[in-house]
Amino acid sequence: MITLYYCYYETVPQKEKRSREHQLGRSLLSLGLSRLYSISIPPEQIDACLSVNAHEKPYFQDYPQIHFNISHCDRLVACGFSDRELGVDVEDIGPFRESIFRRVLTPGEKDFLLQFQADQQKYQEYFYRFWTLKESRIKEAGLGLAMPMTGFSFTIDASKEPATIACSQEGLYFYQKKLDERRLLAICSQKPLEAVILHRFTL
Repeated sequence: MITLYYCYYETVPQKEKRSREHQLGRSLLSLGLSRLYSISIPPEQIDACLSVNAHEKPYFQDYPQIHFNISHCDRLVACGFSDRELGVDVEDIGPFRESIFRRVLTPGEKDFLLQFQADQQKYQEYFYRFWTLKESRIKEAGLGLAMPMTGFSFTIDASKEPATIACSQEGLYFYQKKLDERRLLAICSQKPLEAVILHRFTL
């Protein structure tokens, strides 16, 4: 089972945005530790308890059985928990530069996306469906920029929510859902995602 906590926040000045998202991410992490594992670490003490791998992915050295991942986009922060490695990504659906196709999409994914070009709403949504899935995989692997987005591919059926996902890399499982009309969530895990529990909080 994967449990994900998320919260929305009010707009803040751009210079305060990063700090606000960091603070909320640590608050959600503290909340999950308490509710899921009965571990009490105040948000302001979380950073002192974390280590990072060679690619800056954080983990709890004292609790190797606890895997988590945090993501944020405009006015939304999410934190997922599992007993296996996982990656979480949330993104806003909106305009994008087609110049980044070569860096993000395989030729097959690009062809699939271009069929929606006449419908800007679907065109933008499917681009970010690919983007969030790829980001979740990279974050699950904990390799950062060392893993190119075009090194693996997806097929997506979003006729129902959550979407049906297939990945060219075996042994991975994906969950993707629109949290609201403009925000997408994707989760990558090393175990089947038969149960994904979403909790929305106000912090």
